[in-house]
Amino acid sequence: MCGIVGAIGVNNPREYVIEGLKNLEYRGYDSAGVGFLNKKIKIYKDVGSPSHLDEILPKNITSDVIISHTRWATHGVPSKKNSHPHLSMNKKISLVHNGLIDNYIDLRNFLISKGYTFYSQTDTEVIGNLLEYYYLQNNDMLVALDKTKANIKGSYACAIINEDYPDTLFMMRKTSPLLVGKGKGFNLIASDASPMVKYTNEFIELDDYEYGYITKYDIKVFNRNNELVDKAVTIKDLESYSHDLNGYPHYMLKEIEEIDTVIKKLVTAYYQDNEYQFNKDLLNDLKESDHIIFLGCGTSYHASLVGGRLFENFNNISTTKYIASEWAFHPTFPGVRPFVVLISQSGETADLIHCQKIIKKKGFRTLLITNTPGSTLSRGATYTLLIHAGVEVSVASTKAYAAQVALLSLLSGAINNDKKVLNDLKDTIRVIEYIKNELKDKIKGIAEEIKDHENIFYLGRSFDYFLSMEASLKLKEVSYIHSEAIPGGELKHGPIALVNEGLPVIVFITDPTTANSMRSNIEEVKSRGAKVYTISTKDLSKDEDSLVVDNYAYYLSGVAVSSIAFYLAYYVSLAKGYNVDKPRNLAKSVTVE
Repeated sequence: MCGIVGAIGVNNPREYVIEGLKNLEYRGYDSAGVGFLNKKIKIYKDVGSPSHLDEILPKNITSDVIISHTRWATHGVPSKKNSHPHLSMNKKISLVHNGLIDNYIDLRNFLISKGYTFYSQTDTEVIGNLLEYYYLQNNDMLVALDKTKANIKGSYACAIINEDYPDTLFMMRKTSPLLVGKGKGFNLIASDASPMVKYTNEFIELDDYEYGYITKYDIKVFNRNNELVDKAVTIKDLESYSHDLNGYPHYMLKEIEEIDTVIKKLVTAYYQDNEYQFNKDLLNDLKESDHIIFLGCGTSYHASLVGGRLFENFNNISTTKYIASEWAFHPTFPGVRPFVVLISQSGETADLIHCQKIIKKKGFRTLLITNTPGSTLSRGATYTLLIHAGVEVSVASTKAYAAQVALLSLLSGAINNDKKVLNDLKDTIRVIEYIKNELKDKIKGIAEEIKDHENIFYLGRSFDYFLSMEASLKLKEVSYIHSEAIPGGELKHGPIALVNEGLPVIVFITDPTTANSMRSNIEEVKSRGAKVYTISTKDLSKDEDSLVVDNYAYYLSGVAVSSIAFYLAYYVSLAKGYNVDKPRNLAKSVTVE
C-alpha cells in the first residue's frame, strides 16, 4: 500500500515521477505528492490521483534530487495536509513513507516534549521530525538514520531528502519493499520495479533494517550493524512490467480475457518433455509432510482453500487453511512434520511476512506461490513457484486467482505423478474460451438485472463454494454491493432468514456429487421469492439455467468458470458507473497489517 518513486540525476525528473506514480496507482491513490530540492525543499501535493498532481506540478523542475508518493490512507483521513511528502518542523528534511509506525504516539509525545509541533495526523511526520531531531545534534545524516530506525517500531520504506545534501537521496527499509534502480549517471528508487524499467534493468533490493543513500554515481547500503554491504544486482525486463491496455477499455477486462493464455503458459512452464518440472526436493518435502498449512489473504486465501482440498482429496495429505492475518497472532503447527504453503500475488503481503517470521523461528520449510520473482517473501521461503500471470494492474485480482488455482492443481498432480490434470486443464481452457466468445452478452444482461440490488447471495458446495467466496469478494470490491457466499447446506442454519422477494441468488452447479443437493437449495430460495441465476455444466444443467458450459473436471471450477464471476462483477461495476480498476478504499498490494 502506498507507492514511492524517487531519483537523483535523471533527465526530466517531472516526467519520471508522474509516470512512475501512475504505474504505482494500484498501491493506493487517495492523494499524491512530489518533493524536490531547489536551494530549499519544494513540495507539491493534494488529494486525488497522480493525474491531478500532474495538473498542479510546475512544468519545469530543475532539481537533481526528487521524491514522490501516492498514498492509501492509514493514519489520518485523505487530505492535502496528510498526504506525502511530509516536511520536518524546521523544514530541513522531507520524506515519503510506506508502512505503519506502531509507536508513533510515544515518539510524537517525546518530540513534543522537545519543542516539536505537528501539522498532520500521520505517523510519517513523526519519522521526519525524529530524523531532524537527531540530525541537528551532530549534522550527520547517516547517524540520524541509524538512531531513527533504532527507535521506531513497525514497518517502513522511506525516501528522504535533506536540504543540506542537494546531491543525495537517503533511504531506509523494514518490511515494506524498497528497490534501487542502478543507472549510468543517475540512480532511482521506488516501491517496485515498474516505475524504473524504462530507465534501467538493474535493481538492488533493500533488506530489513538496511539504510543508506544514492547519488548520481554511487549507491551505499548499510546493514543494521552499520556495516557497508555489497548488494547483489538483479535483472528485471521491461516486458514483465508492461501496462499497455492493448485496446481494452479497462485493465480488469483485459486481465479476465488473458486467463486462458495464462493457463497455457503455466502448463508449458511446469510440464515439459512428458515430465513435471517441479523441484524434486519440494515434491519430496510435500510427500513426507504429515500436515500442510496453507496461509493467504483475500483472493489468495480463497485459492488456498482449493489447494488444501486438492491435497486432501488427491494426495491424502492432511491440511488446514488459515487467513494469514488471523494465524499470525495464534499460530499452530499440527502434525510432526508440518510444511507451510504461503500464497501471495505480490510476494510483499505484510500479514504473510509476519507469518513467515514465525515459521522461520520454528525451522519449518515453506513454499511461496507468487506472481513476483525476488520478492521479500520469496527471499525468505525454502521454495518459490511463480504463477506466470504477467502484470496485473486492476486492483481486483482475476487472472492471478485462476493461475493460483491452476498451479495448485498441477502441483497436486505432480506429487503422485498423476497426469490427468493436464487434460483437465485443457478442457478448462476450452470452457474459458467459450465463455469469452459466447457468454459475455448474457452475463452483461444478468449484471443489468442485479446492479441496483443492495444484497446478493452466492451459493455452492465444495469447490463451487470456494469459487462462490471469490465471486462474492469480487462483486464487493468493484460494485460495492453487499454479497455473501454461503455453502448450500448452511442455508437452513440461519442465512435463509435473509432471503426475501427478488433477492438475487447466484448458484454454481458443476460437481456431480453435490448437484442434487444444490437443486434442492435452489427450490428453498425460490419458494421464498429469490431470483435465481444458475451456472451449470452441460450434464448437470436444466432448461431454466442461466448459463451452461461444457463439462470439465469439477475440482477446477476456480479456473474454468471463475471468468463468469469476474465478468459479472466487471459489468455490474460498469453499469453503476464506478472506477472498475481502482475501487474505493482498496490497494493492490497490502504491505501494512
